[in-house]
Amino acid sequence: MFDYLGHFRHAVCTLTGAAALFGAHQASAATCQTAAYQMDEIMNTRATNDTLFLAHRGNWGQYNRNDNSIPENSIAAGASANADCMDGIEYDVKESKDGVLYLMHDFNLGRTTDVYRFEPGGKYDPIRDRGANPAVSSMTATQLDRLTLLLPNRSGLSDQRLPRVSKVLQTYTGDRWSTPIIFDTKTTSAVRMLDDLVKGLVPDGGRVMGVKVNATLYPTPQSFWRQSRNLKVIPVFTTNMLGKISVADAFNAWSSRVKTMEINVKQSGGLLSYQKDEALRKGIRVGVFQAIPDGPNPNTFYKNTGACCYKLSDLYYTYYVNRQVAGRDTDDRRGEMPFLVQQRFGLITTDDPHGTVRYLSRAGKRQNHFQGYWG
Repeated sequence: MFDYLGHFRHAVCTLTGAAALFGAHQASAATCQTAAYQMDEIMNTRATNDTLFLAHRGNWGQYNRNDNSIPENSIAAGASANADCMDGIEYDVKESKDGVLYLMHDFNLGRTTDVYRFEPGGKYDPIRDRGANPAVSSMTATQLDRLTLLLPNRSGLSDQRLPRVSKVLQTYTGDRWSTPIIFDTKTTSAVRMLDDLVKGLVPDGGRVMGVKVNATLYPTPQSFWRQSRNLKVIPVFTTNMLGKISVADAFNAWSSRVKTMEINVKQSGGLLSYQKDEALRKGIRVGVFQAIPDGPNPNTFYKNTGACCYKLSDLYYTYYVNRQVAGRDTDDRRGEMPFLVQQRFGLITTDDPHGTVRYLSRAGKRQNHFQGYWG
């Protein structure tokens, strides 16, 4: 399948205009650009008024219009995103017991892999939270290298192994992908290892590879740059950080040094709205995570252990100062595209890249970028 898509993508990307293939309504769509060019736009060092997007976990599952059997955070999901000319890929990273990085969204393995074939307990049942579900960090690379990713609906095995990040980078270079990758990291050790891997495996990797880091992990850009010199960086702010760090200090430190930040405002006038509006005033590209339910029941999300489930209402945050309520969220509208456009987010991380691009195109937010050949 991917050879065909790669051939089709090459044909699209070498045209001088998209209208030749997609009709007059696509005439404003630009041809595909290089990974370095697109990363410059994502990092806002190359200006564009268009809204950009990152394919979260790659182009996978039910939202992949060519093959809905592709599992999340797989090499195939990245290859498909690359074939479809997406703006960027966001991969999730976790660390093994012996310090090897793998693509994995959850902290545990039961929901997405066949770890039950090697560990006691039987196949993991997310709804009952029973079965084999060890943490990634509890297993060695030798153990993890045996694992195969499940199909997105968990009905059987896919043809994709649990990928080491090193294998992803080797594939990226060997197959000449032209889509930038942003890795979502949760530990400082993962950042340091990723930095070394990119330096060693991706020529000019500093132009096309980046990381998202929570402001609680790195409250200043200097604290990040002391550990990484080969990666672009997007600091991430979420509402629950208000009770953990001085968000005002972290925001001021980062907003004076970077041109792209992720600030997860959940509702109009909600927590972090001041920081989001101030970033926009400074000309910063503000990103957001589009909260699309991925659980087995309506409006539910899998927990970060792989267990089922929570609703967005479970995470509404109340901010206290001196034991008094200083602010609270009562809604979360990040799953609604009209809200994301109204709030002027310029970088949307989404599990539904096709639907996101279609909406943005119809809303006039994709005037100078590839708008997609999917229906």
